[in-house]
Amino acid sequence: MTELPSEDAPTDAGSQPEARPGARPQAQPGARPRVQPEVRPEDQPNARRGPQRHPKPQPGSGAQPSLHPGPGAQPKPQLGPRLQPGAEPGAEPEPEPGAEPEAGAGAEPEPHLGPAPGPYPGLGPAPNPHPGLGSALNPNPNPHPVPEPVPEPQPQPGSPPYPPSPRVEFAELLEAEFVRRWPGRSAGLDAVHRYAMVPPGKLLRPSLVLHAALTVGGELDAVLPAAVGIEGAHVGSLLHDDIIDRDTERRGRAAVHTEFGPAQAVVAGNALFFSWFAALSECRRLGVPADRVARAVAVQAEAGVAICRGAFDELAMRGDLELGIDAYVAMARAKTAVLLAAACRVGAILGGGDAPTTELLGDFGDHLGICFQIRDDVQPYDPIAARAMGKPSDSDVRNRCPTLPVLIAHRRADPESRAALRHALLDETEPALALCRIRSVLERTGALDTAHAMADDYARRARELLTRLPATAHVAHVRALALLTRPAH
Repeated sequence: MTELPSEDAPTDAGSQPEARPGARPQAQPGARPRVQPEVRPEDQPNARRGPQRHPKPQPGSGAQPSLHPGPGAQPKPQLGPRLQPGAEPGAEPEPEPGAEPEAGAGAEPEPHLGPAPGPYPGLGPAPNPHPGLGSALNPNPNPHPVPEPVPEPQPQPGSPPYPPSPRVEFAELLEAEFVRRWPGRSAGLDAVHRYAMVPPGKLLRPSLVLHAALTVGGELDAVLPAAVGIEGAHVGSLLHDDIIDRDTERRGRAAVHTEFGPAQAVVAGNALFFSWFAALSECRRLGVPADRVARAVAVQAEAGVAICRGAFDELAMRGDLELGIDAYVAMARAKTAVLLAAACRVGAILGGGDAPTTELLGDFGDHLGICFQIRDDVQPYDPIAARAMGKPSDSDVRNRCPTLPVLIAHRRADPESRAALRHALLDETEPALALCRIRSVLERTGALDTAHAMADDYARRARELLTRLPATAHVAHVRALALLTRPAH
């Protein structure tokens, strides 16, 4: 399977938010980041301040766990009302005087969040082949749907601070933890793991663990090992995928099997899978109750089997241009979405979320995962996005993978274009030429527009699920989860 574009390609400085002044310095080997209590400048005016994470807020305090910049940084605007002191858990917070009403975790955080407003164009009147998209395949007179943008959250007076950005503060925190576990002096298996993990990708899955845990009131330090573990499992799967797909590059440099050898890559990937479960025992030692750890183990084990099943089914589907859309979605769910859903569920479980909240967050991860897989399928056919992939853009074509836009084009094309598509995917020996010819058919049939529309629909559905979270959910982290549904390009 291939790596998702919006979280695992090499970090592009032009597409990432700038690090704020006072951002976390790189941790030294052996130094574990710890949560520090908040120290306000007015309390200690001469104290040096750096990024600080806060312990779990006490009931009624209204405090949100966050990371703060050092002196001289511009404070970030705020998002929504704090809970009033003494408020009952679950009660709606009262807004500050003069503030406009703010969306909470139990209401739509953005005005546009909700079901998709319309069907997809051009797939004809066939009955819906996959229930998850409602009337997705009904005809649409507009052949070029415009993806709906996700507006930035608007600050409101008296609201809690912005959450840690999954691309900045969480990235620094996680990379410091990777360096602590696999320092520069590593040798043997640890050296392979350091090469694979440092520098990291976009860290979507561990960010989901952390945001989900903090959304339900969990403590950052207690769930950090689980976030590291799930990134290890993801990277381990990439080590194996690169061998299966014969891809020699990953994240803009030599793949692990190219650098160290295929056998070493297989063993290193296996070890990272086990580290996913070992991480949960660390959470237990950090104070997470045993029953939560047991539930998280069950979620991870089930997800691991499903991921392998999805990878196996994808191999069986290679070269099959008659594959239905519903079969594609089932494969994408097992191959990609299962791990994102598991990240959300594990974070919510370890953070102390109840069963309904955990399932809502898990369903959010499922929709987000399918959205990301569709966007990954489209990326090789966008010349600008393909250059930023960090891996060969012809991988799917070279491995005869019938990705979603190809399946849509094959279903929609006239006989001549269908024959050209089949020849390019199944018989063409020059991958670059095959990619060019397939791109031409996709553009003629509008398949790329339809695939983008399907991805946007899953993103909207994911955001709508967040509006159903209870009012006790931490609004700042709910908003951070919603922002992860934005396209990377």
